Amino acid sequence: MKLETVRTDLYQILRNTLADEVGVIDAIPDSIAPPSVFIAWADPWVTPSTMCLYLVNLSVIVVAQRIEPGGQYGVLEELVSTIMPVLKNSRDFLVKDATSPYPITLGGVNYLASSINLSCDIGDE
Repeated sequence: MKLETVRTDLYQILRNTLADEVGVIDAIPDSIAPPSVFIAWADPWVTPSTMCLYLVNLSVIVVAQRIEPGGQYGVLEELVSTIMPVLKNSRDFLVKDATSPYPITLGGVNYLASSINLSCDIGDE
């Protein structure tokens, strides 16, 4: 896989996995309509892996809903439990972990989110 195709390949997997009403965005958005997921590079972005390969890190940010008093975790739990097995079974991506739910602010609005952290090898294919 090449660096310039990592996000596109991941986008295709997510789009083919998630229901039509779940937004899938291949970059960091300035606003969002939940439920949605978006793809972001993670740190460290690129590190040497072998003589010919590099390891890249990225995250699938799962955004469930606006944060409200007594908010429900169900949508977030359902999305994470749908995405993780599909990515784990993918031959291109290594699922490292998923963060506990946290608040994320997009477009001045606070949402409930979780990050599924991945890595993959890239090289000169």
